[in-house]
Amino acid sequence: MTSEDMLKAAAEVGDISPLYTVILQDNPHILEKIDLIPFIETPLHVAVSAGHVHFATEIMTLKPSFAEKLNPQGLTPIHLAIELGHITIALCLVHINKDLVRVKGREGLTPLHLASQKGEITLLTEFLKACPDSIKDVTVRNETALHIALRHEQYAALQVLFRWLVTNSQIGAIHLERTILNWKDEQGNTILHVAAVNNNTEAVKLLLKSWMILDSKNLEGQTTLDIASSEDIKMVLVKAGSRIKVITKIRWLITSTSEWIMCKSGMRELVSEEARNAYLIVSTLVATATYQAALSPPGGLYQTDGDTNNTLSHVAFNSSVNDGKSIMSNKHFMVFSTMNTSAFMVSTTTIIALLPARNVVWIPVSLSIMLLQLTYTNDVLQISPTSLTTEVINWIFLAPVLMLIAGISSGSIHRG
Repeated sequence: MTSEDMLKAAAEVGDISPLYTVILQDNPHILEKIDLIPFIETPLHVAVSAGHVHFATEIMTLKPSFAEKLNPQGLTPIHLAIELGHITIALCLVHINKDLVRVKGREGLTPLHLASQKGEITLLTEFLKACPDSIKDVTVRNETALHIALRHEQYAALQVLFRWLVTNSQIGAIHLERTILNWKDEQGNTILHVAAVNNNTEAVKLLLKSWMILDSKNLEGQTTLDIASSEDIKMVLVKAGSRIKVITKIRWLITSTSEWIMCKSGMRELVSEEARNAYLIVSTLVATATYQAALSPPGGLYQTDGDTNNTLSHVAFNSSVNDGKSIMSNKHFMVFSTMNTSAFMVSTTTIIALLPARNVVWIPVSLSIMLLQLTYTNDVLQISPTSLTTEVINWIFLAPVLMLIAGISSGSIHRG
């Protein structure tokens, strides 16, 4: 029996001892010899096929290059593991080398593509966690993992991929989401085209919750609406067409501002999930405290009967002009309102910037915070004893400058 036969036999039964017997006593260069052959069934392929986790891990540790080796069928060991449903082995291989998620096999299929094709939800989740950039890989047909999921009617897999894209909080997440969701295959079809052709109404509704370009045309000059045969899908697309124009403008305004702030500060790249939650809590507390301070400024407010709402009730004012105004002097109120407003604006803007979700739900949350900022501004203007023009100028120019300084300083501190 040759050394190769002994290795194959050991891999088939998952016995590690004969592996070292061959290496130490028979042929120390046996693994290097196998590695020189371009397309070959390595001992790692054999062990994976047989489902032997420990042997597969051992042989990969000894010869890491085997993990990227293609067999005569154009499959690497991890492709083989996914094909045969050996989930544990596939995860073990990726745990040792996360870059295996992007290794290409026959027809340019990566392990992520294959997991999408098979509807392996666990693998998709773990692969994206281990190697986020794998979502960018395409096949020889220029198909993304989402194209493959739709083409093989794996709706659950599509949901996992879609939700990962729209909730991704890394730097450049919005651009990545737009790019992948509107990516065209070799025939110019986006995933929305594929969903419409397959009459998958649920998939169409899901995709329309994000950055889909409805008027995108394939190589035949057809939009999604042109190729849709289902009346339900056509109705969904028509309704989405009018709604998406408004949503796109709103989202562009909010997300562009948020992305710019995060890019300047470096927060999205450097802040962990745990830290982000902590910052959200602190920002919320600051926003609450500053809003309350604006409603009840130091010294209180003039009342209709000429008394204030605090212990200084003996202070009288004969005119109704100052009813509801702060009793602080113009100078003191200007200092107070400027500092308090800046703190409120920075904290609320930080909340918007730190929100991780990138879907339709994010829009009303962000809008509500922006409306709160406007409400705050109106409240302070109502109680201000100073000129309206002066206050507006202070808030329009001073607060944004302070927010910019805070964002850049935050990035400098983190990087330092």
